[in-house]
Amino acid sequence: MPEGPFPHGGQDGEEPEGSRPSPADRNGPEPGGRGLTDDRDSGEALFAADTDESGDPVAPEGSSQGLFLCLPAGPADLSGFADGTATVPIAPGPLLAEVVTAVADGDGAGLAQASEDCLFSVLAAGRRMSSWGTWLELAAMHELALRHPATQDLTSRQKRAGIPETSAKDQPAAKDQPAAQKPAAAGAAAAGTGSGPAAPAVDGRIEFSEFISDEVACELRLTWMAADDRMSYACDLAGRLPVTFAALGAGLIDPVHAKIISEQTRYLSAADAAKADPLLAAAAQKKTYAELRAAAAKLVLKLDPESAERRKQARRKNDAHVRPFREDSGNAGMVARELPSDEVLASWQHLEQRARELRAAGVPGSLRELRIRAYLDLLQERDSRLVAGPVSDQSQGPADDDGPQDGPGGNGNGGNSPGPHSPAGTGPDARPDSSARPAGSGTGPCLAALVNITVPLATALGQSGTPGEAAGFGLLDPGTARDLLAAAGRSPHTRWCVTVLHPDGTAAAHGCAPGRHPPPPGPEPPGPEPPGPEPPGPDQRPPPDTKARDYLRSLGVRLALIARGNCDHRHAETGYQPSRRLQHLIRTRSTRCTAPGCGWAAARCDLDHTLAWDKGGITCECGLAPLCRHHHRCKQSQGWQLTQPEPGVLQWRTPHGRTFTTTPTEYAV
Repeated sequence: MPEGPFPHGGQDGEEPEGSRPSPADRNGPEPGGRGLTDDRDSGEALFAADTDESGDPVAPEGSSQGLFLCLPAGPADLSGFADGTATVPIAPGPLLAEVVTAVADGDGAGLAQASEDCLFSVLAAGRRMSSWGTWLELAAMHELALRHPATQDLTSRQKRAGIPETSAKDQPAAKDQPAAQKPAAAGAAAAGTGSGPAAPAVDGRIEFSEFISDEVACELRLTWMAADDRMSYACDLAGRLPVTFAALGAGLIDPVHAKIISEQTRYLSAADAAKADPLLAAAAQKKTYAELRAAAAKLVLKLDPESAERRKQARRKNDAHVRPFREDSGNAGMVARELPSDEVLASWQHLEQRARELRAAGVPGSLRELRIRAYLDLLQERDSRLVAGPVSDQSQGPADDDGPQDGPGGNGNGGNSPGPHSPAGTGPDARPDSSARPAGSGTGPCLAALVNITVPLATALGQSGTPGEAAGFGLLDPGTARDLLAAAGRSPHTRWCVTVLHPDGTAAAHGCAPGRHPPPPGPEPPGPEPPGPEPPGPDQRPPPDTKARDYLRSLGVRLALIARGNCDHRHAETGYQPSRRLQHLIRTRSTRCTAPGCGWAAARCDLDHTLAWDKGGITCECGLAPLCRHHHRCKQSQGWQLTQPEPGVLQWRTPHGRTFTTTPTEYAV
């Protein structure tokens, strides 16, 4: 780098106006320089250095060349940033971004040359910038919500969330808000007042248009539910908790602190939330997450003791659920949330007692393993005690070989005696349930394939490691896929279909097997090779494996081609409601809702006419697509346009003119 700060000068050789260049390296001042200073009169933060006769800064004699920066205007103690002695941290924004970028050298290579004091300053600065970035995103969402108020039931979102309405007298007037509750950062204050029409509110919460969150979802690659929740959260912070929101924008707290405050004050009235806001925003600046959560819970109960009961009832009404899910390991889990406490404790005690009865009946395994078997037995109305082996001292084992793990409601005595609330028919002398079916080695789970379980035939035959998939659950490793096929084969309600794929993994043809059929045969069990003809020579090809061909032939499937590119309408129908055959073709082509980012299984979606039936839409592969009920309504709302230029390719145009395209499902191949 040449010695002069501007090698080519400005126009006509003059130095550009607006900011003076300043030399610095990544770790602070050069040796011999005067260090980092703060020129508050000019509004420019400068790295001061030695100057020549004209007053221009020059690098000290004998030092390496420095890095020249043109920093945005703003007060900052840059020398304190470099060595960690700054009393007031640089506020997040362009100035801090410029300083940190200079230290890190863009790609982070400069961090290797920074002092450890400087590294601590950089990581703290990164946290402040992260908070500011989150604030910026939420502020934009809040502004969108203000510009797109709800036009229907203004309390629908609050009713879904179980938040009670309050009267106008509970709403604090803006002009009466204490100064401490107003946003401390100018940007946060600006974001708190929208330039569009004021949206009506319930208990300080803004009700925004239902489908504006779908546009946000498309832009940020979120599901519409995640975008709706995010916008509601933005409105909650900016509208009900302005001090917390301003602290987030100023980088004084991080996004997790803000989330904790919002969650803990969710069921307070607007007036009580306004009281809690400045106290919790201040506490968040010096507390860990756990400490803040405890302090917030204590303050909320002090302000409104009845909020705890409202929270419990609302969460039980709106969030209670039982659902299966796929573990990262490939196993599965099942969770039940927001249930009545007495029911859960009694159920756990019953499960614990059944596990001990399994042990007493001679079922091998630790108590932890027996709890799992008891849990699955009770859910499937089967009884492993009916096929248990003879009881022996070895099978009994210690009272609890997993240690003292008596759960809630357990009797805690480590033995087999029933607890104080054991249901009738349990205990060590209880007889097996005569209505339960036995669970032995020759049987297994029975699963009706009423949703799509997609397994490559080669995987089912043990000839491939390509994963399968269960709609609404996720990917299946080969072993799990074969287990599910076997379980589906035990149900009289299962029907088998065959889909042929293009090389790119999209569906090419589909057909359904009439009547009941067994599942595909599994892989051959390991063992010695059966006697047979001599292996083929080097010039002979091995005989083909005919298992797949034989199984497909046994199904009697008649395949129908799935339209791709130009549609010849060979499967078009005259009625409004598509036939079962046409439904299968469309749901095979697109296995999920065809809106951007939506993962709703096609089997649970509407088959919607892309062009409305009453406006000339046709019941054909090129005129139908699966849409969940929400996106079915979204497509019909004002400003949205949906077209299907070719079968399975959906183009969504939002009211703001952005276009997003979805394409047919690509199966694992």
